[in-house]
Amino acid sequence: MEHYTAAAIFILTVAIMSAGIMVSVQLRSAYKTDFLSTLIFFQVFWFTFGFYVFWGKILIVLVLKGITESSILQIITNLTVYLGSPFLIFSGLMYLRFTREIAGRKFTGSFIAAYLIINILVFTIIAILSEKATIINRTSLIKHVFVLFYIVYTFTGLFYLLSGKKKRPALKKNDIRNLSAVLVIVVIIQSVLIILLYDKSIYFTLLFILIFYLLGIFLPFYLKYFADLSVYLIKEDVTATFDSFCESYEISKREKEIIYEICKGLSNQQIADKLFISLQTVKDHTHRIYFKTNCNSRTQLMRMVNANR
Repeated sequence: MEHYTAAAIFILTVAIMSAGIMVSVQLRSAYKTDFLSTLIFFQVFWFTFGFYVFWGKILIVLVLKGITESSILQIITNLTVYLGSPFLIFSGLMYLRFTREIAGRKFTGSFIAAYLIINILVFTIIAILSEKATIINRTSLIKHVFVLFYIVYTFTGLFYLLSGKKKRPALKKNDIRNLSAVLVIVVIIQSVLIILLYDKSIYFTLLFILIFYLLGIFLPFYLKYFADLSVYLIKEDVTATFDSFCESYEISKREKEIIYEICKGLSNQQIADKLFISLQTVKDHTHRIYFKTNCNSRTQLMRMVNANR
């Protein structure tokens, strides 16, 4: 039963991770801003950390339990933590870069160097301490280190977001406040859950991993569905022609014809009749257009086209 449950949760987490990264890529393609590129890197490092540390331990225990001595099993599971630590460090770096870019702050080489030096020293000390700890204490140490890391860097990012009054932020003030509030809620939920659920039992651990990945995709989904990014649509070549708009989003010739008819107010059936294609073909092209331009409706698509005329 444990194997089937783990397999189902694993498939779900892969789907969640893929959806989160896909939304981030769509946003970057549509709005072409630096902080959205950073968001993609943050997600990749964050999810990879989850696979090494959380999934690594689960898979090793399920496969090797009963056929490997507990001491050797513990050494192997510790190795997954060490392998995952660099991804945690770089996910924190990308998160801080993400918040600094939104706040309109520069991200310098000296900042990166200082960050890496401090984190490498801290994680080296923690690794030495964990080797001297018992199995129970080691698990507790890892959980509390993760929570401490999560809290410190989340609130450092919040400081950047909320203290950039003299800077020129990349998001509107209301969006920054809302994003900051959600980040606080997420860090509280994540921290409480890892203390209460992780390593209590296989099923509690799997539940924690599922929630870990769900919370890991809230940033791109918040930006896509709640934040106002329209300023970047207007910024991108305001004087560009309709042709250059289609070229920038890799719109095909047929898709271009359909966008043109949509902007004239024609329904899908009217477009199908005019272009001598089936209704389903029009719907398929429209779906691809929405995907390429990161639109959710005809109204949003027309607004984008008009902004780029």
